[in-house]
Amino acid sequence: MKKTIKGMYGLSLAAIALVSFASPAAAVEGNKQTEGKASFVPQTGAIDTIKPGTNDKIEVDGGNTDPVIAGNVQLIRIPDFDFGNNETSVNTQSYAALNEKYKNKGGAEKYAIPHFVQVGDVSGVQGTKWNVTVEQDSLFKSGEHTLKATRINIYNQTLTNNVHTANVADVVSGLAIPSSSSVQIPVKGADTTGAITVLTSKAGKTDETTTNGTISSVVFAGNYNAANFGADGPDVNSKNEDVKLSVPQSDGVQAKNYSTKLNWTLTVEP
Repeated sequence: MKKTIKGMYGLSLAAIALVSFASPAAAVEGNKQTEGKASFVPQTGAIDTIKPGTNDKIEVDGGNTDPVIAGNVQLIRIPDFDFGNNETSVNTQSYAALNEKYKNKGGAEKYAIPHFVQVGDVSGVQGTKWNVTVEQDSLFKSGEHTLKATRINIYNQTLTNNVHTANVADVVSGLAIPSSSSVQIPVKGADTTGAITVLTSKAGKTDETTTNGTISSVVFAGNYNAANFGADGPDVNSKNEDVKLSVPQSDGVQAKNYSTKLNWTLTVEP
C-alpha cells in the first residue's frame, strides 16, 4: 500500500509540472502600410527682418522696406548711412555714421543697432549661389557742389546665420576688408573698381553648409553681439565707429547738406 501511494504521489507532481510550464499560444499579427506626404514650394511673401544673431523679428527705421527678390532668394534689409551734423574743417576728417534705430516687432521702444545687410534663402534648393553688391550711385552733392574724393569706408564686419551659428564661415562670406584697414564703397562713374561684394553664399550642398531655409547677415561692426544692442545697449543716437565718411581736405566741404544714393544688387545664379 505504501509503495502504491508513493507512486501515485509522484505521478501527480509530474502532471502539475507539465500543466504549470506549458507555453502560451503565440499571438497572431497582421500589418499594412499607408503613406505620409508633404510637398513644398518656395515662399512668396516677404520674410521678416530679424535681429542679426537671433530669431527675433524687428523693424528698422528708414531704408527701403520692400524686399528685393531674385530666384526665390530675398534681400531683406539694406542700410541707410547717416553721418549726422558735423563741423567744417581745414583738415582731412572722418565722420562716424549714426547707428540705425530698431524696435521689436509690435513694440514701441527704439534701440540702437549697427548697420547690416540681410538675406533670406527660401529657394528650397541646396547649393544656391547668391551674392549682394553695393555701389554709390553718384558723388555726395549739394546743389552744384560735389565732394569729389569723399567716400564711405567700412572697417569691420561680423557674419551671422540664424541656423548655422557655430560654422557661419562655412556658409557665407562677407567683405574683403584688408587687415588693419578698410574697404571703400566705390562711386559709379568715378571709380574703376565697380560694385563691391558685401555678402555671398558659399553654395554649400549639405545640411550643415547650405543657406537654404536660413537668414544670413553681415553686420558692419567688429565683434558684434546681439545681446549688446537692446534695452541695455548704447544710446539710441550713438555712432558706429566701423562705418565712416572720409572727407579729404581737398574737397573743400561747405556748410551745406550733402546726399547721395547707394545701389544694392542681389544676384542669384541659375
